[in-house]
Amino acid sequence: MKRSAALAPLSRDHHHALVIASALTRADEGTARSSAKLFADFIGSHEIRHFALEEALLLPALPPGERGRRLAERVRADHQELREAAGKLADDRLEPTVELARAIGARLRAHVQMEERELFPYLESSLDGGALERIGAQIEAAEARRPPTA
Repeated sequence: MKRSAALAPLSRDHHHALVIASALTRADEGTARSSAKLFADFIGSHEIRHFALEEALLLPALPPGERGRRLAERVRADHQELREAAGKLADDRLEPTVELARAIGARLRAHVQMEERELFPYLESSLDGGALERIGAQIEAAEARRPPTA
């Protein structure tokens, strides 16, 4: 199924996250540290805003019920785990070993896949066109306020 225009900016962000996840899961002794730094920088400079948008706009739009509650809990838990890992790597509280880099990469990939395969399709099938358009406009407005990346 083609992604709705409303959620397309978040899907594009997910592509960037998958590039980072790939670098992490392919890490070896020579690249574990640089891959971990890339991840920590990416989360700190970009994904924090992405996570905030999802938590502020998408999760409240989930229909009431068990499926929506479980998805919201998983998204929040994943975001928290990824933020914590990035923070600990950024301030040297975690040693960026090959095993850690690969585990974080697998976690990031699993998170993106869950959102793309479960969260987004559930929202697209549950919300009417007007609700999706409103979410899309809010995402677009937030993106327009994002400072340019170097």
